[in-house]
This record gives sequence, C-alpha cells and structure tokens, in this order.
Amino acid sequence: MKSTLLCSSIFCLTLASYAQPNWEKKADFPGDGRSATSSFSFNDFGFVGLGYDGEDFRRSFYAYDPIYDTWTQTESLGGAIGEGQERNTAASFTIGNFGYIATGQSGDPFLNDCWKYDYTSNIWTPEATVGGIDRRGAVGFSVNGKGYVGLGQDATGYKNDLWELDTATGTWSQQADFTGTARRFAIAFVIEGSAYVGTGDDGGFKNDFYEYKAATNSWIVRTNFGGSPRYSATGFALNGKGYIACGYDTTFNNQTDFWEYDPDGDNWIQLADFPGGPRANAVAFTVDTLAFFGMGYDTSFYYDIWLWGDTTDIIIQDTTIAIQSWQNADAAIQIFPNPITNYAIVEVSIPDYHGDLNITIIDMFGRDVSSSFNVIKTGFANGKYQFKLENTYLAPGNYQFVVADKKVLGAQQFLVL
Repeated sequence: MKSTLLCSSIFCLTLASYAQPNWEKKADFPGDGRSATSSFSFNDFGFVGLGYDGEDFRRSFYAYDPIYDTWTQTESLGGAIGEGQERNTAASFTIGNFGYIATGQSGDPFLNDCWKYDYTSNIWTPEATVGGIDRRGAVGFSVNGKGYVGLGQDATGYKNDLWELDTATGTWSQQADFTGTARRFAIAFVIEGSAYVGTGDDGGFKNDFYEYKAATNSWIVRTNFGGSPRYSATGFALNGKGYIACGYDTTFNNQTDFWEYDPDGDNWIQLADFPGGPRANAVAFTVDTLAFFGMGYDTSFYYDIWLWGDTTDIIIQDTTIAIQSWQNADAAIQIFPNPITNYAIVEVSIPDYHGDLNITIIDMFGRDVSSSFNVIKTGFANGKYQFKLENTYLAPGNYQFVVADKKVLGAQQFLVL
C-alpha cells in the first residue's frame, strides 16, 4: 500500500476576510432537546453533552464537525465506568487535547467530581475532585494551561470561591475569592490570559462584571454587562471579544438579545438578536474563528444549533498544509457505520475513473497508521469503488481515510470506538 503524504488531519476553519458576522442555522444536535448542557472544543471539533431533557439527566456526548456540518456520538461521560454520572449545570473547560467536566447536579443535587476526556482516544478518566464543597451552577474556564471552577451553589447557599486545577500534579488549590457577591448561573469567558465573569443569581438578578487576572490571582471590577440583569445566560469569546446571549432577566422572561464586550475599551455594544428565539441555559462553543450556539429551554427543550461568524468566504484547509480544496474534491467518500468498532464499509465514488487507488489511513497527528487496518477492495461498479475496512489493533480516536493517485482525490474523517 502506497503512503500519501499528509502532515496533519486536524482541520480548522479560517477566514479569507472578516466581514460582518451573521447567524446561520446548522445541523440540529442529534440527541434529545436539552437544557444546561456542557461543552468544550478543540481546533476542529466541538463537543456537547450532559444536560436535562425534561425527564432525565443525561451523560451522552456528541462531537460536531463544522466542515461537514455533522454530529457523531462519542463516549458518554465516564465511559464504561461512568454509569450514574449523568448531570446538568456542570462546569467545563479545555486544556490541550483534553476536555474537562466538573461538578453539577443529578440525582445527587450537588457534585464535586471531575472527569477528563482524551480527545485523541475517546476515553474518559476520573481526576481529583474539585476543591471546596459539592456544587452546581458553577463557572468553568481555563487560562494558561490551568483549569478553574468557581462560584455556584451548594447545600448551604451560593458560593464565591475559586479553585485552580494544576494538571501537572493533578491537584486543586484555592485562589482569590470572586470579588462580587456569591452566586450561581453566572457566565465566564477567556480573552488573552484573563477570565471575565459576570451576571448570575445571588438571590436576585445580576449584571455586574469582573476580570480575573490569573497571572496575579486578582480580580478587577469592569463595566457592567450592557443588557438587563439576568442569570442562566450563555457566554463565549471569539476573535478577542466576549459575547453574552439570552438568559432569564428581570422581566421574568427568557431573552434573545446578544451583546459584544470589547476588553480594550471595557465597553458593551448590542448586536442583532439571536434569531432562534428566547431561551435560558443554552450552550456555546467555538471552533477557530466561528462560534456555535443553541439548545437550552424556554417553553420546551431545544436541540437547534446556530453558527455565528463571517460565513461569506470560508476557506477550509489543513492546519499544517492545505492539501486540497475540500469543496471540489474529485472523490466522494462514505464510511458506514461511523463511528466504527471492528469494521466499516467504504464507498468511493469517482466518475470516469478506472485506475488503481492508493488508500492511506492517517491519525490526527498526521502519522500513517495504515498498517493497523486491513483495507480490502470488494467491488467496482458504476463509478463506485467499495472497500471493507477492518480494524486490527488501532486505538480509539479520530482518523482519516485518504484516497489518492498522484494527488489527493478525497478524504473522510471517521471515529474508532
């Protein structure tokens, strides 16, 4: 089997030019409508899971591929040993190739466990429990390779403490208390080494706003959030700005308003409303220069997902080398089932092509792992090649099936469980 040179299979979206951002409806979350889910993201995928669907707390997780606008179910929180770990209102953050889930609420109303998800292997492992007492409705964020969980609610009331996870030692240490009042259901996002925390519920609706400087372990008061006081809003950071959308406010209704925060000017401006309708406890994640927002609850539990960003001129490219224009790939590739366990069937459609194909399996680090698969050509008819893909000893994770002759004709990502 001839190898095809690819330097990386981690893809991202880059923008040729930055125009006025807008909202665009994307593929719905494939699970049930849910509120108070959790998310983390990497350079090429966003992950959404957990939450409450009106009847049950959930622990399932799904990965979203923004290139193909598709969802793939991944390992549920805790994996094989995670039975009983379903929850909502959990804190989450990303460090390197790991996503973290901590605290939350389930049959036990207050939790303090922490789980680490390995993006490269699709495996969850338990981490040290979060410092302080069990809690729900906390904020989570990461700064400079450290993870943070703070605020929220425990059995005695609302909290304002903050705890830092050192992944090198696997230990939590208490940091400077949040300067504002103790509260739950606040938002948090990170911009250039600082975390920004605000809004929430301290027994009333809040719109105050603070910056946490991790380097000095200190809090600074910033300009109040520009919208009405509220809790259960959703925040994210993108391209050096912060954003807050929706939430439950002083009118005792869920909202659709959408606000942008500029940390340089310490000011807020209101943008066009979120078009998906009012809601609280929505979810957001970012992939490269695009944000994805949705789900949550108003009069029902939602499963819609919306993209926010400049969608006018998206260029899809490999993070190391642009190996081809994916919109104009010569070969259309289908892999089913996907994710796979022991084997899959692959169909490669190349009209008017009757030559020999080079098949290569590439892992997310750009390594040729073809020897871990047995690729068997099983047929050719009407411009479609069919292969059987047998997994011999490849570890769980994300991979690419690459088809080439003298150039790359097409590729398809797949997940091994």
